[in-house]
Amino acid sequence: MAVLVIGSLNIDLVTYVKRMPKPGETVDGERLEVFPGGKGLNQATAAARAGGNVTMVGVIGTDQNSQLLRNVMDSESINQDYVSVAEGVCGTAIIEVDTSGQNRIIVISGANADLKAGSFSDDAFDSIPETQVLLAQLESPISEMEIFFKRAKDKGFLTILNPAPAQTLSLEFAKNIDLLIPNQFEAGFLTGIDVVDVESATNAARKIHRTGVESILVTMGGDGCLLLSQNESIYFPAFDVTAIDTTAAGDAFCGALAAQLSQGHALIDAVTFASAAGALATTKVGATPSLPTRVEISSLIQLQGSKG
Repeated sequence: MAVLVIGSLNIDLVTYVKRMPKPGETVDGERLEVFPGGKGLNQATAAARAGGNVTMVGVIGTDQNSQLLRNVMDSESINQDYVSVAEGVCGTAIIEVDTSGQNRIIVISGANADLKAGSFSDDAFDSIPETQVLLAQLESPISEMEIFFKRAKDKGFLTILNPAPAQTLSLEFAKNIDLLIPNQFEAGFLTGIDVVDVESATNAARKIHRTGVESILVTMGGDGCLLLSQNESIYFPAFDVTAIDTTAAGDAFCGALAAQLSQGHALIDAVTFASAAGALATTKVGATPSLPTRVEISSLIQLQGSKG
């Protein structure tokens, strides 16, 4: 029962504002905070806190912030045997969060740009115990991710991609993705369909399905999520929480889902668990600090009931 997470490790510089500035406008920030993050590390941490046995693959730098990222993996019991080091700084994300909890993010790759599939051996794939789940994002070079996915698929992994930030996926890449988890904006980018409700999410998912992706799970924040699998679509309403910061909510969702699937849970049950995790992540500030534990997720599900 294991999750192999491939992706970015960043330091997040988060500024809180009353509202987002318009182009050319200056606004006052209420405060600045620094958190460990990166979609890869966030999802690895989310999976670990949700009960998964997690191995991280990525690249950090030689700066002080990179040691902070090492410390996070140590504290979360994430296997970092396959986290390599590149001279220079780690990845950095600059995040704006407004009073409604919405965010805007700029990512600077840093050491993440040095991730190479060739440095990860077949023996390393074989070292991951069953059930084998690969979870990745696109803050690292997409050409390398495509290679990782083909090799993982050949090794019998269940492959999951969160296509963030949104990039065009080749047909070769798509056929090696078992489950694609875009949010409504990423689904819109991939399909040209403006995803604003369940119907448009379903249409977008069907269009992606035709590229060769087996299952598609479109997340829509407070509007819930839509699963299309084998031409059957299921809508899951969102859990009812008071959101103060949506940063890493999608990462909480993806990590918790991967952890559940690695433990043999059915996809429908895993989506409910992931939805609760994503909702809880919006109730705390920061990325990694907001990711909930398995006990917290289960408590929310017991309180509000299963969704779907």
